[in-house]
Amino acid sequence: MEKKIKGILFDLGWTLEYPASGDWTITNRFYDFVGKEAFLSIEKEKRQAAMAHAHAPLSAHHYTRTLEEENEKFIGYYTTLNSDLNLGLSGEAIAEIARDHTWNFDNYIQFPDTLSTLKTLKEQGYRIGVLSDTWPSTVPQQKLVGNTPFYDCMTLSFELGVMKPDPKMYEDAIAKMALSPQEIVYVDDLTMSLDAAGAYGIHGVRSIAEHPDVRDDRYPCIKSPGGILNLLPDGFR
Repeated sequence: MEKKIKGILFDLGWTLEYPASGDWTITNRFYDFVGKEAFLSIEKEKRQAAMAHAHAPLSAHHYTRTLEEENEKFIGYYTTLNSDLNLGLSGEAIAEIARDHTWNFDNYIQFPDTLSTLKTLKEQGYRIGVLSDTWPSTVPQQKLVGNTPFYDCMTLSFELGVMKPDPKMYEDAIAKMALSPQEIVYVDDLTMSLDAAGAYGIHGVRSIAEHPDVRDDRYPCIKSPGGILNLLPDGFR
């Protein structure tokens, strides 16, 4: 009998990999300069407000062509964060933190079963794609860890200039997968992203790798990439 599901779309963050520091923008190199304890001692609401303020231009002007452009944008991010929180970082320190964020691929760690899961899915004949909010540095980073040969396509936010749940992201991914939405499963850690995919008829699976104790009655949940193998081929009707 022909398989109902023919393609798997993966988010990257907290789905195929996770940040070494526990945060995508507050890296270990940032902590080298600021101090993790000192940074986390700042009132949480104040920290979150400053991070949101610093991130706003990254969302508003997300289209990014090169790693150099990415680096410049994160210099702006850390400059704003430094100003809002009075962190006392020098221009040289900010430049180093931004450089590390862009070019140090050790900031991202794959889950132990990521590569084997991609390999198994490919061997079983599934099309594999990525649908993720990310930056140009993702492209060489994914190549370095060995994932790229298993991808049939990638929909990356920096190329389109928009982030999920913008419809352009899902429409681009569906077109590239060359399958009907009902033949696609999308794995993401955010229900917002899964809800948007579901509006097109894509089946959602929630990654709870960041919060393994979370349960979501609306979507099947997996704790690591390999969990998707236990849901296929009969887990979606």
